[in-house]
Amino acid sequence: MKDLTLIEGIEISDEKEDLICYSYDASYAKGSLPELVAWPKSTEEIVKIVKWATNKGLKILPRGAGTGMAGGVIPINSKSIIISLEKMREVLEINQKNFTSIVEPGVINGELQKELMIHELFYPPDPASLDYCTIGGNVATNAGGPRAVKYGVTRNYCLGCEVVLSNGAVLTLGGKTLKRVTGYELKELFIGSEGTLGIISKVILRVLPQPEEVITLLISFDSIDSAGEAVPKIIGSGIVPRTLEFLDSSCLSLIEKNYELGLPTQVEALLLVELDGEITSIKRDGEKIVNIARKLKGETQIATDYYARENLWKARRSISPCILKMQDKEKINIDIVVPLDSLSKTFIKLNQLSNESNIPIISFGHAGDGNIHVNILVEKGNEEEKTRGFELVKKIFEFVVSLGGAISGEHGIGITKKPYINIQLEKKQIELMQAIKRIFDPKGFMNPGKIF
Repeated sequence: MKDLTLIEGIEISDEKEDLICYSYDASYAKGSLPELVAWPKSTEEIVKIVKWATNKGLKILPRGAGTGMAGGVIPINSKSIIISLEKMREVLEINQKNFTSIVEPGVINGELQKELMIHELFYPPDPASLDYCTIGGNVATNAGGPRAVKYGVTRNYCLGCEVVLSNGAVLTLGGKTLKRVTGYELKELFIGSEGTLGIISKVILRVLPQPEEVITLLISFDSIDSAGEAVPKIIGSGIVPRTLEFLDSSCLSLIEKNYELGLPTQVEALLLVELDGEITSIKRDGEKIVNIARKLKGETQIATDYYARENLWKARRSISPCILKMQDKEKINIDIVVPLDSLSKTFIKLNQLSNESNIPIISFGHAGDGNIHVNILVEKGNEEEKTRGFELVKKIFEFVVSLGGAISGEHGIGITKKPYINIQLEKKQIELMQAIKRIFDPKGFMNPGKIF
């Protein structure tokens, strides 16, 4: 039952429906039902919940919108309390002169983007789930998005944060300035920490002026190799696109089957390229890209108006929902990062692994920064095929690390990638990270069992 007296004035529930709803995220991971879910509305209420929970011996799991892809907010211990920050949704400040904004952790990324537009400002990090994901969750996972190739990821825009530790202490880390050299920068540890060090209760963000103009190019290729080759050639020509996305032929067929957006389906790969800035400059860059694509036998369409661009982005953001609609398949999804000069090699390897295993692999993602989202599609209920699917995950991670890449670019480790972390990190690195965890959370209350 929902009970406002269990912790005075705080909404908290042990109703089974609530426990089920808050026991999973957008990943394939499965965990335990927590004992309780609480919804604080302020930092003071978070402190109350944390102190009460630790006295009861409950493990603490901070949660945003549950859009994470690595099982980072899933309880693995039933003696847990979910602290959902979804009701802390105030934009506390937008400073047009200092180009900063202060927000509560439950603010939805896309809603902040819309509010900033009114002030002719711009927050670049734009995960595919921007209509649902929260800023607090973005900070906790160092979320990226398509615009990372030009503007960077959440880490590049989080100037400061307020955090609540497992003993109820409140720390204010960082500040409102771009430069800061005053000892160790502790707020950097919380960016990407996946809730294992403490709870983010406020965030100071850097924002930018809105770009003057945006144009979008859709480039189709008959060869995956040519699409992969085009990426470093575009960036090597001195052009830094706002976005540079990759979709393979499987993605295109799936999107058209569900939405009929008019995308070409008789090609091997598409690049979705977006440029922003001063209109004369981006038109010149657009012409350069058309010429680069032509030399690689790529065909280019240009979308200059808002609705044409939105149609293309609808296609890009619909891929994951389309995969979820497949009634006979379930996905094992991973996000990998490889050096730009290894993109073609990686796409070819993924196709090779798919053909050898007879398991479909759908690949798409942020080609401009080497971050590829790989979806291994196994038959529902087929445990033997699922086992082979996870064998592919290990092979892909080993291949990626051999190239100098990483087993996650923006989803984090959570519990789904925890079994593979030794492929990426040396024992000493893990020991140092565990030592940092013990300093901030000596009794192991904060999101235990994640990452390590």
